[in-house]
Amino acid sequence: MNKKFEEIRSFILTNWDSPEVINIKYQTIIDELNKIYCESANVECLWLISELLIHKANISLQEAIAYTTEALSHQGNIDELHENFIIASNGYISDFKNRNHHKLIDYYLIFCQLYPQCYIARITLIENLLSDFRVKEAETLITQAINDFPEKKTMLSIYQGEFLYRSGTARKAKQTWTEIAKNHPDDKEINYGLAEAYAKFGMFDKAARHYKISFALESIPRKIDALISLIHIYEIKKNYRQALRYNNKIIEVFKKDYGITTGLEIQTYSNNKVKYRELIVGKN
Repeated sequence: MNKKFEEIRSFILTNWDSPEVINIKYQTIIDELNKIYCESANVECLWLISELLIHKANISLQEAIAYTTEALSHQGNIDELHENFIIASNGYISDFKNRNHHKLIDYYLIFCQLYPQCYIARITLIENLLSDFRVKEAETLITQAINDFPEKKTMLSIYQGEFLYRSGTARKAKQTWTEIAKNHPDDKEINYGLAEAYAKFGMFDKAARHYKISFALESIPRKIDALISLIHIYEIKKNYRQALRYNNKIIEVFKKDYGITTGLEIQTYSNNKVKYRELIVGKN
């Protein structure tokens, strides 16, 4: 492994939210990674560049949210401000041209033909077809995927349930998911997949139960995806005590599992503690 690459990778991961990575050395780091890639063909260089670009883009989106919300507090009837706020917040835009995924789907249709054994590509294709209600195409691909990835049959059956739900047979979908849960009570991946399916269709109590099971089955260092989703669910349900509980759990995981106690993410969750406590007091 290239020593310079390891130095850059270590620097990025240990200074992820620092001004040095985000602003001061941002372009220099990208240029150095590009140089290493040209010399060594190490694809991880391109992965790190994409991580940096996405990270900075997300920071820019948060800044856009701050500016648009400030503007909307003074002038709430400007269509363009609402549109920008929705885009920055990853909200729903009604225009079909903005919300369909046909370009991504077309890319993965070709990708899956070239790399038929890439499971994540197959799942990405299925998920986007289902999201666009192209359910017949999704059903065909789910069946093919079960044949190609028999070890993933249970997870793919969760998508089969989503196909049923989106096709108008919600009862069959729920039966499918209930049976999967019964047969795989101690499977972290399956419980997370079930939680995701239930959450998509607003069945938040069931989703929360499976997110909690999934997180409980995590090994150190634990992922926090389930905890983030639990916070979202309890914010939706206006249960700020539970939102605070899982917000604090994330801070605990960062500290215990990763040794992280500072940075933008930690600051966000620390700010959330104040917000939730104020909301709890306001409800009493």
